[in-house]
Amino acid sequence: MSFDKVREILHLNDGSLPDINFDFGQERVVGDAYALIQGRATHLASENAYYWSKSRSVESPIRFSENPALAFLDGDAEAFHVVFSGLRSTAGARIPDLGVFVLDVGFIALDYRMGLEWDEPAIVGLFEVMRDLKALSDAVKISHVGNIFESDEGILLTEFKNWLDADNSQGSVVRFGNHL
Repeated sequence: MSFDKVREILHLNDGSLPDINFDFGQERVVGDAYALIQGRATHLASENAYYWSKSRSVESPIRFSENPALAFLDGDAEAFHVVFSGLRSTAGARIPDLGVFVLDVGFIALDYRMGLEWDEPAIVGLFEVMRDLKALSDAVKISHVGNIFESDEGILLTEFKNWLDADNSQGSVVRFGNHL
């Protein structure tokens, strides 16, 4: 399988941070989604990550070993964003940093910086993360927004679907779209 089309939309760093959105509806999966991505990483990109604790009315630091998405599910944390570093594919290939927005009980968004580090092994690693997130729910809507090099046909999601079909390892239903 060729990843040339995906590489074309990911290589030129224009300074933006496009999003890959995972809408699980009202399924309360953000704790599992956060843990899944954290499990592929070695550390947080910033030591200054925090969430707002509603019960204590303070900024609570986010530590790599903790899962603040659980506090979000419990109603204590406001929506938050953190960036994971040191991510690896199952084959050990480096995946560039991924930001994670926890926005609702059933909605997360990954953001990424475009650049030359998005080679084929990194793209496969991203697709593995996307596949594993998709597997958290029987039905999930995935969208890709904010990449100015992306066509109306949805290159990233089309190639992800083709990769899944070639992998033939997932049986759950997924709806693809360029917008939520």
